[in-house]
Amino acid sequence: MSGITTMHNATELESLDYKQCLALMRTQAVGRLVFTDHALPAVRPVNFTLRQGEVILRLGRSPWVRRLDRTVVAFEVDEIDQATHAGWSVVVVGKARLLVDIDELVTNSDPLHRSWAPGPRDHTLAIDMEQVTGRRLVAAAS
Repeated sequence: MSGITTMHNATELESLDYKQCLALMRTQAVGRLVFTDHALPAVRPVNFTLRQGEVILRLGRSPWVRRLDRTVVAFEVDEIDQATHAGWSVVVVGKARLLVDIDELVTNSDPLHRSWAPGPRDHTLAIDMEQVTGRRLVAAAS
């Protein structure tokens, strides 16, 4: 044993409502797209923006991107503070669709939210926010 003592802060888990979920999501630039790829679970970190009830993702030329059109996916965003054991997580579940209409593509292009990954972002995917759930882990009242 190393002699190191770890203190765990007392925490409580609370559910978040829809507005709280959206407000927290807007504080982050990166989330995780969750989908099925060849019958196996897949998770990809991606930049995102929120627009009128949708999560908008600008994605590269990966072969899995086109397969997501009209499929149900999940999208998760979180923030965790390991020192205090506090944080939150929001999960969106909905049907994904590739945007191909030029008007939609122009509307959803946002120069302020560029992808962090290098290379072209030729595909834009919109996820309808059909289910939005969130939880926050907060310090317990003493």
